[in-house]
Amino acid sequence: VPSLGGGGGDGWLANFVGATQGMDSLERAKALEEDESLAVAHNDMAKRGDTNVAAFTESGPKGSFNAVLHFICYVHAQGKIYELDGLKSGPIQVGEGSAEDLLGVAAAVVSKYAQEADEVRINLLALAPAQ
Repeated sequence: VPSLGGGGGDGWLANFVGATQGMDSLERAKALEEDESLAVAHNDMAKRGDTNVAAFTESGPKGSFNAVLHFICYVHAQGKIYELDGLKSGPIQVGEGSAEDLLGVAAAVVSKYAQEADEVRINLLALAPAQ
């Protein structure tokens, strides 16, 4: 990723590792979460594809970063279905049910998001065992 530096010892990753060397895993996660240069590089790479990031980033407050190109995961755990969104502070319970109910609940949540948005481009990927 050119925006993050090349493969040498002076790229973004080397700088991040050096800057967070004395931190525990939670502190490093927070530092990673707050690193705007990584977010900017992510959107820079996304702009090279088919996604129109400018339409999203120009709509926010000046100087803010609107992350619109990210992944949300739905998981089943202990009879509940959760949404895991890296832009939120923790898991959000979106339903209850068995592992077999996961697809239906997740599809309903994604459908609701799509209906509420002015413009949305959604890709879905299911990771499941081969049948």
